[in-house]
Amino acid sequence: MKKSDAMKKTLLCLLCALWFYSCVQPASETPPVFDSDATLKSLSISAGNLSPAFSSEITSYTAVVNNAVESITVTGVPNSAAAAVSGDSGVLKSLSPGSNPLAVTVKAEDGTTISYTVTVTRIDGSTLLIESVEDFAKIGGEYPLAGNYILAADLELENWTPIGSDSANAFTGTFDGNGKTITLTSFDSTAVSAKTYLGIFGYVRGGSGVAKADIKNLTIASSVNQTSTMATGQAIGLLAGYTENTEITGITLSGGFTFGAEKNIYLGGIVGYAQKGTVVEDCSSAMTMTIDAGNGNGLVAGMYYGYVGGFAGVFKDGVEIADCHNTGNVTANSTLANSQVFCGGVAGGSYYAFTTEYQGSIQDCSSTGDISAKCKGFWSWAGGIAGCLVGDGDGTLEHTTRILRCFARGTVSVADSSAGYPYVGGIVGYNYYGALTAQSYFTGTVIADKANDYVGGIAGYNSQYLGHNSRIEDCWSSGIVQGFNNAGGIVGQNQVNTYIRRCYSIAAVSTTDTSATLTGIGGIAGLNASAMTDAITGCVAFNPLIESVTTNTQNKIHRISATNTGGAAALSHNMAYSGLTPTGGTSYAADKGVDKVDGEDCVEKPAQTVYEEIGWDFSNVWKMGGDGYPALKWQQ
Repeated sequence: MKKSDAMKKTLLCLLCALWFYSCVQPASETPPVFDSDATLKSLSISAGNLSPAFSSEITSYTAVVNNAVESITVTGVPNSAAAAVSGDSGVLKSLSPGSNPLAVTVKAEDGTTISYTVTVTRIDGSTLLIESVEDFAKIGGEYPLAGNYILAADLELENWTPIGSDSANAFTGTFDGNGKTITLTSFDSTAVSAKTYLGIFGYVRGGSGVAKADIKNLTIASSVNQTSTMATGQAIGLLAGYTENTEITGITLSGGFTFGAEKNIYLGGIVGYAQKGTVVEDCSSAMTMTIDAGNGNGLVAGMYYGYVGGFAGVFKDGVEIADCHNTGNVTANSTLANSQVFCGGVAGGSYYAFTTEYQGSIQDCSSTGDISAKCKGFWSWAGGIAGCLVGDGDGTLEHTTRILRCFARGTVSVADSSAGYPYVGGIVGYNYYGALTAQSYFTGTVIADKANDYVGGIAGYNSQYLGHNSRIEDCWSSGIVQGFNNAGGIVGQNQVNTYIRRCYSIAAVSTTDTSATLTGIGGIAGLNASAMTDAITGCVAFNPLIESVTTNTQNKIHRISATNTGGAAALSHNMAYSGLTPTGGTSYAADKGVDKVDGEDCVEKPAQTVYEEIGWDFSNVWKMGGDGYPALKWQQ
């Protein structure tokens, strides 16, 4: 074959191949697009109410229905017409008592799937469902006070009459708020000035042990603003006026609570008067409280004081308050002559009297709002956690009225009070008759502006009854402690037969009185009158400032305790930063040593071993913090 013929043959083959390829290949096409929307447009049930309210982005819901509801239908409608719904949607489902999980599955055109679940709880025959205000109002009438109830919908209560009016007509059952919200706008206007016990529930009293009354899992949004003209004292709380042998858990408070009275009231955000066997735990409040606590005719003999607290007004005879946290401001301002008031971020205080009996405990709680107590009588008490603690029972920790593992910040103040003897502390105003404040700290501002004041970073006053020694142990303070003529970084005054152990302060401590009436100012205590051996021991003053502006020339200003009338054995193993020198109008003369009012010199941030040498427990109580100072083990 000639070369030219071969080339022609090759060219012809190429042309044929190109022709064949163009004939057998289809024209290019745009690939199909499939809908990927697998969400629901609506989800409904034939009985009960969904919680939370339906949203296409939320896939998990709950509902509660009465025992009489034996079956239910769940209906899901997809957003896309191209999507398919399967599972339990549109199917009549039988319900067993208890929890019944139901599922609705949405499959999009492109195969994407999303599952929505509805867990329906069919309550047993012993429980009644509260679905409306009308249902709620039946408790104590058509419905028994000893019944068991669960709230199925948010409610708004206006002009509300309390459930359970007194000891003879007490609510003794259980109430599960089921995570719902009660918006409380007002109490019944007649009830406000006629009912001794005022709240959503007035008087609550369970039996002992497992027979306790039980109220839980509820949010209360308050806009209550009312005034009582009742001629006798009252117990007032948004949840309950009075509780005894009652479990209260998971209560959340919001909004505002403004209330005024002519006579003494015990008022708390949750409960006004908490009695023996009451437990208040796992509660929170961001509510602002502005209370005029009145004067005279208290509910309990000898208790001629008003009590105002973020969660409880007064607690008595063995009450436990735990894991409760307040971020709202609490103001108690009694404007009547001779009025006296206790105020605290968690509780107004324990029962206050000359008694050593056990009253209760506040543990693992906090308050970060501003606390203010003002009145016109002999005394006012304010504490970041409680106004007062009283009593140590049989002397065991279990039966000692106590604050344990708590913290507070914000401003705690008795400024502008007309009371003759104001007591104010970052944690507690008055620690009395064997009470204990321990493993707690304060990081805010404490203020008093009137003579005869007792002002401390932890407690205003620490006092005793013979054989029942009040104690402040393993605490620390920072921020500002500002008294009028008395102030201490830990305690304003450490009175007879009491102890302050293993505490330190980095608070700036000062007094503002310019006259010659200085009581005392110290980095740990404004003064010490306790003659107990080691009354103040193992304490360290790191205060950036200890300052008085008085013209008094007496030597009543020192690094540990301004004065010590307790004797040579009262002070031991105390230290102060060597760069700390008290200043001001007072004539300061150093008196240094581990058993002296100025303590022994130490560096600004000692090593852990230094604290261990003076008795601090770094295995169970303390740890070294990132700032170079000790922190409590439980602190984050």
